[in-house]
Amino acid sequence: MEKKLRALLLQSLGTEKYLSLVSRVYIGMIRRGMMKGKYPELFYLQELIKPGFVCIDVGANVGYYSTMLSKLCGTNGHVHAVEPVQLFQSVFNRNMKAFNCKNVTLHPVALGSDAASITMGTPIIDGVFRHGLTHVVEAGEDTTGMHTYSVNMCRPDDLFATLTRVDFMKCDVEGYEVFLMPHFTNLIARFKPLIQIEISSVSNRDNIMQLFEPFGYQPYKLEAKKLIKMTAAEAINYQNGDFYFMVG
Repeated sequence: MEKKLRALLLQSLGTEKYLSLVSRVYIGMIRRGMMKGKYPELFYLQELIKPGFVCIDVGANVGYYSTMLSKLCGTNGHVHAVEPVQLFQSVFNRNMKAFNCKNVTLHPVALGSDAASITMGTPIIDGVFRHGLTHVVEAGEDTTGMHTYSVNMCRPDDLFATLTRVDFMKCDVEGYEVFLMPHFTNLIARFKPLIQIEISSVSNRDNIMQLFEPFGYQPYKLEAKKLIKMTAAEAINYQNGDFYFMVG
């Protein structure tokens, strides 16, 4: 029933108005403490983010994480949100205004290895615009029925070179994390932030753990509202949610 309703709304309102409506409703529900079972990692930010924190939200989309981070880090903190797709940027900015998030800077670029132009795409599945599955389009990928966008890319260590503090970073880039994280190493070495990251495959998990190991990071999972340290072998096969990396 929900899928049919969302498909009908998308068809009648158009993509941008549909996203604005759905995201506003979801963010409002989240702010009232609803959907904790559906989004445990989003709500667990309340245990991680302190007033004054500087946070980076990579793959900010329409602002679910950024609105929560903004509220938690407060007027003395700041959120650097990264979202390359113009459609999502427009909805993101409306949500920041609607929820009075004045401590957020939106960086309208993709992050990666080069200053270049790339193509990203959003699939439509069963008539539903799946904005949470927006990803970098690979060479030869079938984009039939997909919304595609040309976006600009830059290196994260260049974009954030002037920051003097980073406490937390969230990364959700639908498989591109293995290409992206090696270009965050200067920032990671300087600040050792707590990192929350979606890792999409066994090979990506192995590569990222090897990348983080020299910085003293250990992998954790969220279980029963607590962060539980994992061994490397456990982490390789973990598929039940985001990874958390902390030093020590």
